[in-house]
Amino acid sequence: MNSDIAQHFRPSELNFVQQCQDWINQSLAEYRLIVTPFLNPRERFILESLVNREQALTLSENGIFETAEMQRVAVCPDYIDTSQLTMQDFDLVLLAVKYPSKFIELHHRTLLGSLMHNGIERDRVGDIVTDDQGIWQVATTSVVAEFIQTHIERLGKAPVQFNVITPSQAISPNIQWETLDVLVSSARLDTVIAGSYSLSRSIAKDLVENGLVRLNWAPQNHPDIEVASGDLISVRGYGRLHILADNGLTRKSKHKLSISKLVK
Repeated sequence: MNSDIAQHFRPSELNFVQQCQDWINQSLAEYRLIVTPFLNPRERFILESLVNREQALTLSENGIFETAEMQRVAVCPDYIDTSQLTMQDFDLVLLAVKYPSKFIELHHRTLLGSLMHNGIERDRVGDIVTDDQGIWQVATTSVVAEFIQTHIERLGKAPVQFNVITPSQAISPNIQWETLDVLVSSARLDTVIAGSYSLSRSIAKDLVENGLVRLNWAPQNHPDIEVASGDLISVRGYGRLHILADNGLTRKSKHKLSISKLVK
């Protein structure tokens, strides 16, 4: 890998950076559209930054739901009009979850846990969404949808069915994000958490070290790791943060971060 590229990313991200480069090289060599698995916001930021280095390529994202966190990305030669890409081009399928909602209450972790327990990797499933009124939907691909319908018949003791519905029937997630700028002394994970939730840095550090924080869906117990644009931070008991941009330093050498914070 080109050292000029590698220096812009975390060591832990370099395998994914190489995967992105492989998708780019494949699209260039075969002169065709390449569709990725479902990627989180940070992964999409990395891929976009690499695609932007290639004049002959462009990209498009789709996750069925409006403002979906997990989306598939199409890496395209520039002859393709990305505005004309369809759900079929992304191989996206929407499943509605049918279960005895009068007798049991579903949770995101229950659904996701059941899928992964049956051998489905996280990047093969997109967002799992509810309207908070008992309706649940899952974004995935045609192959995985068929597997889910065939092999998953129960969630715990409750019977369940997964029915294919049209993307136009996608519900709007009942969540709200607040966009704001925060000033922090550094881009350390604990410092950003402290600044975003008005906590002391010692409390934020304890949250990280005690395993209550996830960075891009992965457990993270190193408070000194630096966050970057596209990162999604989950803090148990507080909510989620999406780092939209690092807008540089102020005159007092503080980082000015644009973030989106989950308020519901």
